[in-house]
This record gives sequence, structure tokens and C-alpha cells, in this order.
Amino acid sequence: MKKTYIKYDLNRACQVILQEQLEELGIAYEIEDLGEVIIQKNVPAPLFLTLRNNLQRYGIDLLNDQKGQLIQRIKNTIIEMVGRDTLPTSKISCYLAERLQMNYNYISAVFSEYTHTSIESYIILQKIERAKKLLLQELSLTEVSCLLSYSSVAHLSGQFKKVTGLSPSVFKKIISERKKIAQTN
Repeated sequence: MKKTYIKYDLNRACQVILQEQLEELGIAYEIEDLGEVIIQKNVPAPLFLTLRNNLQRYGIDLLNDQKGQLIQRIKNTIIEMVGRDTLPTSKISCYLAERLQMNYNYISAVFSEYTHTSIESYIILQKIERAKKLLLQELSLTEVSCLLSYSSVAHLSGQFKKVTGLSPSVFKKIISERKKIAQTN
């Protein structure tokens, strides 16, 4: 038996699943941004329920309440921002306020109230997830630190260890060992 590793793009996978389900049910739609879809005609309640149930099998939920939608928009904007080749040069609060066209204090308060974490903490989590992916692509810690706009390698290393419980070098070593084991099996 041979173990195979898979690289995937969750955003793309969710978008494809959504498109397939909408088309299968004959629902006219237009995908706007990450996590946003415009359903172009009124959908009968039973058909909408079928869509909801079909998507839930994949862990995808349709959000009806405005604050839930806002939380998802904030998360999507942060994920998109962290996934860029270069992070915005403006303050993140200004970037989010501009992208979401809302007051940052309101955005921050709603996010904290519903997720029980700060936007800053969520950004750190997303940056560390991206750092893990970049390290798996054999980028050096200095390159990763630069791509994610850390002030220093030490700052990235400190946050990485705080979030994962491992230093970046130990993380890379564990992954390397797992790959070796998988190749021998």
C-alpha cells in the first residue's frame, strides 16, 4: 500500500461543488466573490431545502442571517488577503473597512461577538496556515516571513510555535519524516 499526499484548494473545491449543485437543480445563479452567490430567480422552498441539504453533505452551509453573512465575508476577505503574493501595505483595519465598505469598529465588534476571537487572532491563524503550506513547498523560513509581511523570521517563528506548538524547523522535519515513511511503504 502506498500513501499519496494531496494538495487541494478548498475555495476552488467549494466553488465547484456549489456550481455543480446549483446546475443539477436547475437554479440560475451568478457567483460574485468568494462565498457569495446571487440566485437570479425565486426558488421554491422545497428546492431551496434540497440545495441546502445537498451542500451540507459537503460541509457547506447557506447563511440566511445578515450577521452570519458578514462574518463569512470577513473571513473570506481575510483568507483572500493572506493568500495573495503580497499583503496590503495599508493597515489591515483600513483594508477590511474598504473592502467590506463598512466601519472597521463595527466589523471588529460583530466578528468578536460571534466568533469569540479577534480579527487579529483570526489573521494570525490564517497566516500560520499559509506559512505551513509555503514551508511544505520547500520555501525557506526567510522567504515565508517575507511573503507574509512579518517584521522578522523570529516573529514568524514565535507566532508559528504559539499557534501550532511546534517550531517551523520541527514542523518541516516531521513532514519530511512522514514523506520518507510514505515513500518506503
